[in-house]
Amino acid sequence: MSVARIVLGITMLLLVFSADCCLYGQRYEADWKSLQQYSAPEWYEDAKLGFWVHWGVYSVPAFMGDHAGEWYGRWMYCHEGQSSRNNQGLATHQHHQKTYGNPGEFGYKEFIPMFKAEKFDADQWADLCVEGGAKFFTMMGAHHDSFCLWDTKLSKWNSVAMGPKRDLVGEMCKAARRKGLKFGVSNHTAWNCTFFQWNHINGYDAKDPANQDLYGNPVIQAGAQEMRFNADEPRREWIKRSRAASAPSERDLNRWLERTKELADLYQPDLYYFDWGMNLEIFESRRREFGAHYYNSAIDAGKGSFESPEVVLNYKGWKTWVEGGAVRDFERGGMDDIADMVWQTDDCVYDDHNWSFVPGVAIKPTNTIIDQFVDIVSKRGVLMLSFAPKPDGTFPEDQKVMMRELGKWLTICGEAIYATRPYKVFGELGKRWTEKDKHGRKQYIGTKDDIRFTRDKENITLFATFLDWPGEKAVIKTLAGADLSKITSVSLLGVDEELHWQSTPRGMEIDMPEKPGYGLAYPVRIRFEDKVPAPVRK
Repeated sequence: MSVARIVLGITMLLLVFSADCCLYGQRYEADWKSLQQYSAPEWYEDAKLGFWVHWGVYSVPAFMGDHAGEWYGRWMYCHEGQSSRNNQGLATHQHHQKTYGNPGEFGYKEFIPMFKAEKFDADQWADLCVEGGAKFFTMMGAHHDSFCLWDTKLSKWNSVAMGPKRDLVGEMCKAARRKGLKFGVSNHTAWNCTFFQWNHINGYDAKDPANQDLYGNPVIQAGAQEMRFNADEPRREWIKRSRAASAPSERDLNRWLERTKELADLYQPDLYYFDWGMNLEIFESRRREFGAHYYNSAIDAGKGSFESPEVVLNYKGWKTWVEGGAVRDFERGGMDDIADMVWQTDDCVYDDHNWSFVPGVAIKPTNTIIDQFVDIVSKRGVLMLSFAPKPDGTFPEDQKVMMRELGKWLTICGEAIYATRPYKVFGELGKRWTEKDKHGRKQYIGTKDDIRFTRDKENITLFATFLDWPGEKAVIKTLAGADLSKITSVSLLGVDEELHWQSTPRGMEIDMPEKPGYGLAYPVRIRFEDKVPAPVRK
């Protein structure tokens, strides 16, 4: 054989090997090293705001008790001493017995025919989302109760076969995309076996095998029925002990993965949100399997490519996912400083623990939501804000008012929000921002001393958003000593006039115009000839 033929043969083998390696590199594998080769899509970091809903069978009883309306199915089966926080579940159990009767005779499943969604109009929901200034909409696929709001072939307990007799996820998917919105789904079903544990432990309607595909098939620990919360026991220890009383079975784990994949395959969501349930160590291999499946499905659908699949997968907690391999979500919280990667806060229009519709419960002021939202964006975050429709599919009037107020503010001030990036520092903190409520959470009380910064992607325009009206003269202390010589204009969004300013030892001082009528938060736009200068750190 000639040298030329040997060289040609080696070259061909190298080309084949190279092609195989390239092909392998285009697919995600179900391991953390592979999943870490992910980057969040630009559309998501530009969007900043998405709307979301907590809506399902639990919207029918609409009873909050001492915890939350969407947790009705758990607490209705809970006896005295079987929940922490001073018997927080007992009020729901007592309400159910008084209103509907024994949970063994009128179980959670009896609410399903009452959940009719008779006034649900997906196009109206999408219109409200657009009117509210959101750029994506996340539909509840299934909450902890595991009642599927999509056309699943894996369970009879779904909104097409029962209740509304409609594919609620499918209708919302089409309506959202018709309006140019990205579409997401929310899946909480990993909680299912723990959620209905008191139904199983106390021997109510979960004991009927015909209901197990709704209530789960947990492995119940011996003596679980006698478990009681001790007031001297740390709450975390009780939670750990009570969860161990009903571990997910192999069927529960497989069912979660099958349904989770099906929901992704049917609707090709741009965002997939998970609650805490899948954080259990026993779910790890299935978490990895779904991550690879979801990212590869997006690639196959032409959305993106390896390393940039152009979809978002949300997870909670540091140890649930490999860092950088998906988008971390904070429930009613967020980062304290600017992050290296885009992240998400999920929060609700209701305060306290509640997320689903409960009549007579007040929602937060729009101003509070905007203060929180501006803070999140300044730290490279995205807000997914949950609303709570009535069981018939209509939104309460106060929630629609909030959506429209938020949208009107964004129509005027959205330049300081959409498609922006963080400045070198996220802002200046007022004295009240660090105050906490009775649950130990930040209250998001913005004052005139609270400023949050964003900039355009070209890094030519800086936005300083005052969370409350600063008065006749605004002072940006962060810019003290910074080179402001190349400022070309200073203005307040929504006000058609140039503002006088000067650089002083205190910072950049701006003579403010008359207070504009839009209220809520006030972004000052500062344009430069060239790049926005960095602050002078002291």
